[in-house]
Amino acid sequence: MKFKQFIQDYFTFSRNERRGITILLVIIFLLAIANKIFFYFETPARIDTVLFDSARNNLGLLNDSVAQRNPLQKFFRFNPNTIDSIGLSRLDLPESVKQNLLIFRSKGGKFYIVEDFSKIDGVTDSIYKKIAPYLVLKNESNTIVPDASKTELFMFDPNKSTNAEFYRLGLSEKQIASIRDYQNKGGSFKGKKDFFKILGLNNDQKKVIGNYLVIESVEDSHSEKKAAIKEFSVELNSADTILLKQLPGIGEKLSKRIVQYRDLLGGFYSVKQLTEVYGLGKQTILKIENKLTVDITKIRKLDLNFSKVNELSRHPYLQNEIALKIIKFRTKNGRIHDLSVLRDSLILNVDEYNRLKPYF
Repeated sequence: MKFKQFIQDYFTFSRNERRGITILLVIIFLLAIANKIFFYFETPARIDTVLFDSARNNLGLLNDSVAQRNPLQKFFRFNPNTIDSIGLSRLDLPESVKQNLLIFRSKGGKFYIVEDFSKIDGVTDSIYKKIAPYLVLKNESNTIVPDASKTELFMFDPNKSTNAEFYRLGLSEKQIASIRDYQNKGGSFKGKKDFFKILGLNNDQKKVIGNYLVIESVEDSHSEKKAAIKEFSVELNSADTILLKQLPGIGEKLSKRIVQYRDLLGGFYSVKQLTEVYGLGKQTILKIENKLTVDITKIRKLDLNFSKVNELSRHPYLQNEIALKIIKFRTKNGRIHDLSVLRDSLILNVDEYNRLKPYF
């Protein structure tokens, strides 16, 4: 009796209870299969086709480089002014760098010093460090070979020529420095013998450039020289250390620090940024600021969408912590089209945003 009573107490349901149990079982069943049917009604997220195609292309290049890497692909000594597409294909460089190099040359561009290679789009600091030892622009004596077939020849006056013009003629940095030291001490070239004596040119150089040397008399050029001194100016984003040393108060160390800091920044957008160069005092800047100009078109832009953490954090205005936040943001939200989104997302404060804006 007791067992029968137990059954009746716990397994006998009223009509309403049976209805409730039925509804509960239906709900459990629906929840069990919900994850199987919900995706049929879900609207697919929009795909950034540009980013997708770029990623797919990069993945294809990576697969090709791994599967088809040729043992001939390596670094070797070459002249970036003369190497052809076949020679470039043997270099272990990104395809974009090779293409940009050829485009640069097709537009009349030329490499006068090894550092010019770092200005090619796509050449990062790590790429430049690897390739720099293999760039051949000079002979064993650190002098550009004055071969008429390889040197750009034109009529010039050494009393008026710029550093870039001397590079084009095939003079070495050491020879150009000798010219500038001589001129800074008040000297001027009165004839070919003076010019050859100062530089210590070899016979080959004399033969090649001697016929193109034209020196005006000191009297005729005296007034022009005074005007040139008054109008003397240095463009910060293209000046080399030799030109910077002509500024008052700028010696060997400071000129190198300015160039090194400029390379880290990607270029200056204001003369005021010189206050960030170690060892360059405000008094010195006040002396030279009226002789300085800044061409912002020469600024190398930051690639926030594809640069790695170490490449971003190398920039003086980006700390490692901020670089990591930028990587996380673009991974989650996709391509960064406007720097202001990093400001609005509180990744950059207002000061950081204003400092970085010219580099985006």
